[in-house]
Amino acid sequence: MCSETCLDLKINIQTDSQLVEKTSVFCNRIYHPNPSSNLYSSIRDHISNGAPKEALLIYTQNRRNPLNLLSVLPLVFKACAILSLTNYGKSLHSESIKAGLLSDVVVGTSMVNMYAKCCNAIDARKVFDEMPVKNVVTWNAMIGGYMKNRETQPALRLFNKMSDRTSVSWIEMITGYARTGDTMMARSFFDQVPFPLKNVMTWTVMVDGYASNGDMKAAKKVFEAMPERNFFVWSSMVSGYFKKGDVESGETIFNRIPFRNLVNWNSLISGYSQNGLCEKALEAFAKMESDGFEPDEVSFASALSACAQLGSLKTGKDLHDMIIQKRIKVNIFILNSLVDMYAKCGDLMNARLIFEDMMESERNDSCWNAMISGFSIHGHCREALEFFDRMEKSKVTPNEITFLSVLSACAHAGFVEEGLEIFDKMGKYGLVANVKHYGCLVDILGRVGRLKDAYRVVTEMPVRPNESVWGALLGACRVHSDMEMANRVVEKVNAELTRCGYVVMSNMYAASERWEKAESLRDLMFRERVQKTVGCSSVHLNDYDGNRS
Repeated sequence: MCSETCLDLKINIQTDSQLVEKTSVFCNRIYHPNPSSNLYSSIRDHISNGAPKEALLIYTQNRRNPLNLLSVLPLVFKACAILSLTNYGKSLHSESIKAGLLSDVVVGTSMVNMYAKCCNAIDARKVFDEMPVKNVVTWNAMIGGYMKNRETQPALRLFNKMSDRTSVSWIEMITGYARTGDTMMARSFFDQVPFPLKNVMTWTVMVDGYASNGDMKAAKKVFEAMPERNFFVWSSMVSGYFKKGDVESGETIFNRIPFRNLVNWNSLISGYSQNGLCEKALEAFAKMESDGFEPDEVSFASALSACAQLGSLKTGKDLHDMIIQKRIKVNIFILNSLVDMYAKCGDLMNARLIFEDMMESERNDSCWNAMISGFSIHGHCREALEFFDRMEKSKVTPNEITFLSVLSACAHAGFVEEGLEIFDKMGKYGLVANVKHYGCLVDILGRVGRLKDAYRVVTEMPVRPNESVWGALLGACRVHSDMEMANRVVEKVNAELTRCGYVVMSNMYAASERWEKAESLRDLMFRERVQKTVGCSSVHLNDYDGNRS
């Protein structure tokens, strides 16, 4: 295989009519496959069934005869697009040049589509410009590539040059502008769609564009005006309302669906989970099954997220067993959800077993964060730091959540120097510390008695300290019985003394037997109608299908 791409090679391609005609006849003979071809069918079926990696493996194993293999190149380009394998696609591009296939419109279009979906609009446009013959699918692929990369101006110029447009051409423009948040331009194109081309998908992408941008009022207006609806537009509305936190409206839309499918149920289950209504999410999961729908990867990922939030290890294990029994395809979302569920539920051994069994390419920042957070929450602080170090050495970049988890671990374990060093690393990754990060830093310093340093952090931090930050500092003052520093904090806060501050100061006065001060502060709390937050705990008695656990 040639490692150089055709874009790096200066090749003069003849485009006279005879050569184009001869090449086209040759390409048609070897490209258009016999439907009974085992190789073609096998690769096509693997891609259709969501297994593009297996499709590429089959191609690699059967590539010795070029005449037989060139017929499946468009399918292989499609697999590369799905997996975002630009380098592999470039190698195939080079092979296409050597075989003289650039004049074939189907191969060229699949190449444009591959580069576009791999977010490489520059190379996609080079292939597009070099193609001697283009069809409307080629134009749509290039416009879609620009819009995927949020390059609206070149997409618009190309769209205006099109002599023949299909519904897909309009859909690409509407979807692209909606993706950039410009719903006004998206609506402008929607209104211009010729009546014969304004089909159910055109209506759907407009509704989804509004819903994705949180404009549910506009989404509902278009939704109610639709002459017909498909299952996707119902799901867009359900998901849109849940993302806005409007659970009641999301439920109302779901209950209106005349014929539900799995996608609709997944929108409901995911919506409940995202809004912290975890019991309802698991109830919906069980109801979906009782209605005869087999859960898929999305269903299980949402249900596992609900278990993680509830801390329901038993239900999570039951779902894990179901995944194995039903032979659900274990993709990156399932693996991340399992790691997160086990970590949050305190079963760190199983969380780590699944994590270590994953390929490095499958571990994203959410997966690393789940492990680090799990170790931190459950007191395994040294392991949290070890995993943070491993994450830094991997190809995954730590984010704000990563630093929050590892700083929390440092605070609980009293790792002062490590905590200070880690806090300073945020700038290395281009991250800006927020009030929660500063709160952890104050907690780290306060726990070891470095109250002056903690006070300096609070007074000099670039963001306004909140109740948690002042509470952490006052709590440290109480632990170390430093009334002088506590009074300085109170003077600093002055009239903005927080609820937490009132309670901590009152407890400090009581602990030092300064009863008059404690009583006067309690009286002040009563007059200001400041109430102490009531502590509570929960015991999970039932699993998702109502059985006692």
